[in-house]
Amino acid sequence: MTFRISSALAVLGLLAGVTAVPTEAAPPPIPVQLFSLTDLHGYLSETENLTIAGPAGTQQVGGAAYLKAHLDRLRKPNSFLIGSGDQFSGWPDYTQAFANEPTIEVTNALGMDFDVAGNHEFDREFPFLRRMTTGACYGKPGFDSCFKDSTGKNFHGTDYAYHAANIVDPKSKQPVLPPYWIAKAGSQRIGFIGLGFPGTPTETLSIKGSGFEFQGVVEAANRAAAELKAQGVNAIVVSMHEGGQQGGLYDECKNPTGPIFDAARAISPDVDVILGGHWHTAFNCMVPDPNGVPRPVLEASNHGRVLGEVNLSLDPATGEVIRSATTATNHAVTKDVTPDPGVQKIVKYWMDKWTARQREPITKLDRDLDFAPKAESRAGNLVADLYKSESGGDFALVPADLGIDVIAAGLGKGTVTYGEAWPVAGISPITTQSMKGSTVEQVLEQQWIPPAYGCTRLSALATSANFRYTYDLGRPVGDRVDPAKVLIDGKPLQLGKTYRVTTSAAMPLHGAQYGYPGFQQPTDLTRAPRMGQEVFLNYLRTHPLLKAPDLGRVNAIPGTPPPSDGPFGPLNFLPQSEMTATATSQGGAAYGASAAIDGNCTTMWHSNWSPHAPLPQYITLDLKSPRALEALVYTPRQDADVPNGRISSYDVQTSADGVTFTSAVQGSWDGSVDAKIARFPAGTTARYVRLVGLAGGADYAAATELNIALAPGS
Repeated sequence: MTFRISSALAVLGLLAGVTAVPTEAAPPPIPVQLFSLTDLHGYLSETENLTIAGPAGTQQVGGAAYLKAHLDRLRKPNSFLIGSGDQFSGWPDYTQAFANEPTIEVTNALGMDFDVAGNHEFDREFPFLRRMTTGACYGKPGFDSCFKDSTGKNFHGTDYAYHAANIVDPKSKQPVLPPYWIAKAGSQRIGFIGLGFPGTPTETLSIKGSGFEFQGVVEAANRAAAELKAQGVNAIVVSMHEGGQQGGLYDECKNPTGPIFDAARAISPDVDVILGGHWHTAFNCMVPDPNGVPRPVLEASNHGRVLGEVNLSLDPATGEVIRSATTATNHAVTKDVTPDPGVQKIVKYWMDKWTARQREPITKLDRDLDFAPKAESRAGNLVADLYKSESGGDFALVPADLGIDVIAAGLGKGTVTYGEAWPVAGISPITTQSMKGSTVEQVLEQQWIPPAYGCTRLSALATSANFRYTYDLGRPVGDRVDPAKVLIDGKPLQLGKTYRVTTSAAMPLHGAQYGYPGFQQPTDLTRAPRMGQEVFLNYLRTHPLLKAPDLGRVNAIPGTPPPSDGPFGPLNFLPQSEMTATATSQGGAAYGASAAIDGNCTTMWHSNWSPHAPLPQYITLDLKSPRALEALVYTPRQDADVPNGRISSYDVQTSADGVTFTSAVQGSWDGSVDAKIARFPAGTTARYVRLVGLAGGADYAAATELNIALAPGS
């Protein structure tokens, strides 16, 4: 019976096949390819000697021409190049000296489709970001901005827009930039949401963020995603200038941590991809959304070393992303491909232009404009005068040779070229804040650091011509300045009066890092329109015959200070020059172990962050011979706003041979910037001392300074 029914059905099926209209095959999914580029920072040249750790060891990477070659090699239909911020505001001189216009010419040539306003897009305030998109000039065209590009044409700005759904006008609560962009992908659409860095107003260069409100990324992403869904856009990508870290190579995801991962777990399930930046790290992770469905969370390193790629499949009927078909890869921008000749030509043009510009005469000096980071200098006096003139403050106190090189060099007598003048004054914003006279006295005293703090004197404060004072070297640290001998426009400093003090933006934000915590209490903070370097170069340009300012604003009374015990009582420190240091890892050449024994509180050893080297991490001191030990003094990372690396749980170990180590003392420290001490048990003798960071801020270890106190009588 079963056979007969089946046979009958088969016959009916044949008959139906004769008379039915053939059914069309379902259309295939729509492929979409996303490239991620972040934190390029104007690193365009292939000669930058950039590297990245790869599966087979260190790889030579970077260079805009190689980046373009990799893009062209990988590109497929429906391809988009998506930025996550900080492409311009570059550090290389050949981009910075031309108002970052070389970077924009290159990103246009790369085919950038979308970018995000990161914190460095606000380095020169919001009008500067606007002019990068419109091509508007500022300052003197041909000197400050609006240079001829490699084709001989005028700067025209970006061929793409900047976005940020979370940067809003505090009054209207409306975004000041487009919150998102909708693009066509085959028969469907895809939406890209931009999110700026929430901490932009606390960044040294982008301080205050032009007065805008920087909202949290989750709130803004969800709001923008809901708007896109209401418009029928069902494929949504978030690109944010916020990131995280992980312990693997650039295309791995080992123990990921950081704000982008916290956000990824909370951002609406309507978002299908999350691209990050800001942290200058690389990772390729799949993180479950609030519904438990994985989606890619990716950051593509910095300086053009890595190119991220995400491949999506869109349902042709609904436009939804088929999550199960999503793939993501981070590609190292290696140099084993033929560099793109067009981009090579652009980069060479700007580098040649920079070489020529350095030779251009800009002024003549009547005498040497000397520079001294720890004493009054003519270079410091001139810069301080320019700071006051630009800001209109009551007086200027400008630190020398720290942070982003507020004052970093001097000039010789005679003809001065643009290249010689270029590094004298740094790119720090000129800021003015209200300070009580008593606080002004404090910051003057903070030019000297107590010996047990672990650092030498950091940097003298250059003063404007109307601010003069005398200090007494015979007095103890902290009591060397008599307020009666501090004169402002010829009148003594009044401790109860409020003054408008002009300085570098590094001071109100990170003064403690540089030994000036008194600055880090800003009230009524305002920012001058131009940065220090711009003001300095334009002053030289408009003064073809320049007279160097006189000395005599700061005068010392000689003397020998009384002994100082410091916060830990009398300690007999072994000179740092008699030790060497090694560490388990370091975050680049500038953060090596030797930075922890250089007596400089603006440098530090820091464990590696790319790839992230998880704790425990340690730094080992070789004292060169067996020593009777009393204590190890640890000065943690000093920038108060960045706790990463401040060791909170420690183990101090000792060794006679550098091979076998024994724990001598364990404990915990608070998270403040103050110096810490670990005292050894009586009778401890060793040649090697190792500080092991068992726990620390953001799972890093760092040390600004390490000092060894020898046992009394040794």
